[in-house]
Amino acid sequence: GAIMGGKNKQRTKGNVRPSSSGRAAELLAKERGTVPGFIGFGTSQSDLGYVPAVQGAEEIDSLVDADFRMVLRKLSKRDVTTKLKAMQEFGTMCKEREAEVVKGVLPYWPRIYCKISLDHDRRVREATQQSFEQLILKVKKHLAPYLKSIMGYWLIAQCDIYSPAASAAKVAFEKAFPSSKQPEALAFCKDEILNVLQDNLLKETPDTLSDPQTVPEEEREAKFFRILTCSLLALKKLLSMLPKKEMHLLEEKLMSLLSQNKFWKYSKHSIPQVRSAFFEVTSAFCQYLPELVQAEAPRVCPAVLLSIDDSDAVVCPALWEAALFALATIEDCWSHVNARKGVLPKLWTVLREGGRGLATVIYPNLLPFISKVPPGIAEPKLDYFRTFFSSVIQGLSSERAVSSHSESSAIIAAFMECLRFVLLQKMDDEDEQRQIHQMLIYDQLIPLTDAVLKEPRLQNGPLFYQLAETLSSWEVKAELSSDDGTDETFQKLLSNFWDHFLKMCVLHVDTLDADEKCLLAISGLLEVLQNPKSATKPNKRKSLKIRFTDEDESEKNTENGKFTEVKNNSDSEIQTEQQHNSPLRKEPLESLVCHLAELSIVYVNEHKSEQHLKFLSALLNSFSSKRIFCVLLEHGNGASCAQAISQEKIKAHHENPSIQFLHLNLITWLKEDWRRETHFLVDILYSVLNCCNSSDERKMILDDLTKMDLKWIILLQIIQKVPFQTVQYYYYCFA
Repeated sequence: GAIMGGKNKQRTKGNVRPSSSGRAAELLAKERGTVPGFIGFGTSQSDLGYVPAVQGAEEIDSLVDADFRMVLRKLSKRDVTTKLKAMQEFGTMCKEREAEVVKGVLPYWPRIYCKISLDHDRRVREATQQSFEQLILKVKKHLAPYLKSIMGYWLIAQCDIYSPAASAAKVAFEKAFPSSKQPEALAFCKDEILNVLQDNLLKETPDTLSDPQTVPEEEREAKFFRILTCSLLALKKLLSMLPKKEMHLLEEKLMSLLSQNKFWKYSKHSIPQVRSAFFEVTSAFCQYLPELVQAEAPRVCPAVLLSIDDSDAVVCPALWEAALFALATIEDCWSHVNARKGVLPKLWTVLREGGRGLATVIYPNLLPFISKVPPGIAEPKLDYFRTFFSSVIQGLSSERAVSSHSESSAIIAAFMECLRFVLLQKMDDEDEQRQIHQMLIYDQLIPLTDAVLKEPRLQNGPLFYQLAETLSSWEVKAELSSDDGTDETFQKLLSNFWDHFLKMCVLHVDTLDADEKCLLAISGLLEVLQNPKSATKPNKRKSLKIRFTDEDESEKNTENGKFTEVKNNSDSEIQTEQQHNSPLRKEPLESLVCHLAELSIVYVNEHKSEQHLKFLSALLNSFSSKRIFCVLLEHGNGASCAQAISQEKIKAHHENPSIQFLHLNLITWLKEDWRRETHFLVDILYSVLNCCNSSDERKMILDDLTKMDLKWIILLQIIQKVPFQTVQYYYYCFA
């Protein structure tokens, strides 16, 4: 009818009226995005973006602004620089020109966009999305008739592996639709979106997406793999954003996709990004369409669980998420794989290799994973758990794990979580449960602790604190009486732990060539077990300090300063700060410390072992009590008869065992000139001061020290261990 331009009118070179782009856009919109007289918006990426049909070409072409026509033609060029500059120019024109002029471009934009948004050059893709944003801001609701032609590619663009391009596409999408309207917009185009995604995943090839005659093979394949990845991620995004009622309308098409073997082969694709995207969309299916996943369980379970040993850093997070989703969604998940031959051996290998550098990704998933392993697969339980925990310990010893604090911490944390979980499992066979508990303590927990103590790079990890937390949880259960015998089970568990833990510590201490770093690590572990909240990291322990206060808090009374009262410990107490340990912890811990102190003093007295003396200092620093000093006094230092008489006089004069130890042992060590390091001896002095009964006793000790021929370095170290405000007091004492 009254079509554009009118065929009866004669056009002359000098009589061409300006085009009415707004009128053209309005007319074309009536055909819901199609362009009368033009080839439709096909999906073949090798087509040109601006191809008029034979009839009516000049008429419609003249309705587009001349400058826009020029830019649109440039966008179809192969040269990257030309396309990039043209797209940037297009965005600028959309921003600067009148809305009526810009609307004239809309009929041609879908075909151009669907091609160029997939361009091989990432700069072109980013510029395309930025220009699209400017177009949206200008035309606004007039874009609506063309949405179905664009939306599939727009969603793919939002999942671009080049994040600036993806961000620009998301910004454009948010400018077009407020967040509340975005699901509605996707629902409106859901069928067209899914058609594009299915074609990309099931039909397209490198040669259909790019012209083999003009595009190198490497570039064709790179583009194809990228589009596969983005299409999988776009499918995930579609599933996550569609309203539930709209999702069900797509079930038939989605079932058709999931029934294709080609789709599930992406789990073994050679490109990591494709595998990762596949596992991400698998998780989305589990979340949003569990019924479909259950129906496709024979394909889902092998695709996910048999890939459990994929060690690519790109794939691993998505793989483990998919594995946990599959186990939680599919009730009979394990029946679709051979767990003993196909899944568990792969898991053991990964664990023995310490996660292959991905422990921070893999190991946090171990607890939920093993919690989903059914009893039938975990039989016999003793062998199953022994293999699992032994594999974890072996992986911790790998150089990659040891050299990385985050990796080793992840392994240790997972070990302790899984250990606690297994110990909480109630088993029908009491004998089997006892064997498993004994194995977990003697063959797993103690060896792990031993390995950490031997390796300095692991000593600042989380094991000491994890162990303290674990013991606390056992103690709570052991102290709560129960009808099912849980309290007795955990009492035995604690007793078993302390017995084996003592033997392990003794092996490290009861040797002349004991490793100094290992001994200090033991003292640090014992400090954490005593009080996890106030304990500091190994090798960063706080020195014991005695604080002075002035009665009237004035400088003139400094000479009359008094020691602040420190709570005195009874013979059976070990000093703690702000914590009252359970009797199930306090007694075995104190006995252990006393036993190790006894061993240490023997090596100090008989072999002048410096490392044992430092270890003893560290023990006293955290566990100064009269009981431990009594234990130390029971082992003499091989004194002569005259010295023995002198010792008896000291014991008769001083009832406090800590002061006796000071005169019989510590003063001798302080006076030895050959010793280079003395700071740990000063630590022992403060442990003695802490066990004094009164301020007078402490003042007497300090007065006695000022009269001895001690090196100035020792006096300086004594002063340095008290707060600054008491330095004047020491000045008067030692002057």
